[in-house]
Amino acid sequence: MKPDFEKLPFEKAVQLFKGWGFIVQQGPGIEEVTLILEGPAHRSYYVCQAEHLAEMAAAILRQRLRTGAMMNPVSDVQ
Repeated sequence: MKPDFEKLPFEKAVQLFKGWGFIVQQGPGIEEVTLILEGPAHRSYYVCQAEHLAEMAAAILRQRLRTGAMMNPVSDVQ
């Protein structure tokens, strides 16, 4: 059974990004979220429209599935 990544809710996308090591914060704008990735000597920020977060998570999940990075794709999504 192929997972349907296109129907990810916003809350699940937030959980996935947090599981991948990102800090997820609301803002700076009303309809925006900030993804923060901290490294040993740097901090990277990416601000996106909240409505695109699930689409971004779905694209990452599809890529992880294609490259074999997910052993059990259904457990990542559920």
